[in-house]
Amino acid sequence: MRRRCLTAFLSFVLLLGLPLHVFAGKPVVKPPVPVEYVGLGDSIGAGWSASPGQDFFTLYSAYLSQKAVAAGSPYLSANTALAGLTSTQLRSEISGTTNQTLTRATLPGATIVTVSIGGNNLMHPLLQHVADLYGVSMDDPNFMSVLSAAVNLNPTRLSLDMLGQMLPNSALRNSLANGVSNFNADLPFIINGIKGLASGTKIYFLTVYNPVYGNSTLRSFMDGYIDQINATLKANASGLGYTVVDVAAAFEAYTGSVPLVGFNMAATPATYDPHPTDAGHKMIADLLIAASTTIRKGRK
Repeated sequence: MRRRCLTAFLSFVLLLGLPLHVFAGKPVVKPPVPVEYVGLGDSIGAGWSASPGQDFFTLYSAYLSQKAVAAGSPYLSANTALAGLTSTQLRSEISGTTNQTLTRATLPGATIVTVSIGGNNLMHPLLQHVADLYGVSMDDPNFMSVLSAAVNLNPTRLSLDMLGQMLPNSALRNSLANGVSNFNADLPFIINGIKGLASGTKIYFLTVYNPVYGNSTLRSFMDGYIDQINATLKANASGLGYTVVDVAAAFEAYTGSVPLVGFNMAATPATYDPHPTDAGHKMIADLLIAASTTIRKGRK
């Protein structure tokens, strides 16, 4: 017993005499936090009308992946954007009221989120009105091509109808005004819902661009409603905590010869695809890359 006590005592004395760094061991190295990118929104976010691999989500994801690998961080991505989604439907997806996509299940853990929403709040009423005018079903799997063919057979009908719809209190004006009101009401729920599921995530919200080319009257008419949505986006960015990526301004300032959008009523034949072309998707990706000066490596 005395020998064991003496040994323990000597060991304690030796411990006191040794410098602390001997017992500090190797510094603790924290494992890299994954970079997780989630794309939310509508058909623009889903990459409609882009060539395979040329949509803005894929291009931006490739940039983020490259940066993550260089920093030694694992990289994950998921695109839950769904064609036809309005701001109210995205709000429902995030809240879990409806589950057409994996949005709610995918958001937890996201460090970067892009949101493309609001365009359908306006384009859906416009396209629905034109489709009804020409007797085309929006459920047709070839809707855009069928509608384009119908309008091109009788463009005068559309021109005359639009003159009437631009009058105060027309059915189309009321539908577009409702689209703006819905967006204004949905925006805080969308942002707070994302943050509630992915605390600390960096959110990039795309402004709504005007897809109409070749008809200055219709373009100006749509601008009146698009500008209201974009004004709401910009006014709430600081308070709600997201970054505005001004796609609308970039498209407006573009002077190149390659079309950014597949909608041109002055073309022969006229085209009515409101989605970005490959050039348009690339511009959106470039805007996102410019906004992403650093990759957020985890939440504080």
